Amino acid sequence: MDVSLVKIEKEHRNILENLFHYYIYDMSDFLALSLHENGQFGFNKSQFDAYWDKDDHIPYFIYVGSELAGFVLFRKYPSDLSINDIEQFFVLRTFKGKGVGKKAFELVTQSFPGEWQIRVLLENVDALHFWQSSVSNIVGLNYTLSKDIDTDLLMSFIRFEIAC
Repeated sequence: MDVSLVKIEKEHRNILENLFHYYIYDMSDFLALSLHENGQFGFNKSQFDAYWDKDDHIPYFIYVGSELAGFVLFRKYPSDLSINDIEQFFVLRTFKGKGVGKKAFELVTQSFPGEWQIRVLLENVDALHFWQSSVSNIVGLNYTLSKDIDTDLLMSFIRFEIAC
């Protein structure tokens, strides 16, 4: 599959916000989220502001050919700016299990060598397997898996390094 990343320009932010509803829906399997009266899961749209206000936050759309397949929100981790971090990562269900997510992740890591971490909700076992497999495709077994607090939530952390 021809997977590519395209930086999301500010004028396409609304498309990211639309896709984010699908991401929230997927995450509702693991988080206690309720629908609003308008039939949507709510989220604070201002959380995306940093992606157009800060140089160390970069939003990408994932494409398969010319078809939109998801998004990657890359940033420097706020509590340690030396660490590369994916704040959110989403692949539409149509493309899951087809290597799209792994290729998108590979493309991001190629662009940002250095220390990396991936954070995963403890309850999201499938995501943890995906991330361990994706990371090991790139660095073999040269990663660590631990449980740590991220802000106020205990999460699985996968830490590794991408050489320059």
